[in-house]
Amino acid sequence: MKKTSGCPILRILGAVVKTALIAYAALFTVFYFNLDTKLFYRIMPILNKYHYDVMPHKDFAESIRGQNEAV
Repeated sequence: MKKTSGCPILRILGAVVKTALIAYAALFTVFYFNLDTKLFYRIMPILNKYHYDVMPHKDFAESIRGQNEAV
């Protein structure tokens, strides 16, 4: 059996097309089934527990009070 190598440009083009189709299929699946929002729904309680809840709380309205008043 002889092994044919084929045109290198066609092999590269074929690899690019296959990669693009796989990426398209993956992105289509994620957005069609709304998996990105479902993932964030699972991640946000963890972020709230370990990051946002331990941050010092400020009253931002108090920090800018009086800045827009005319002198």
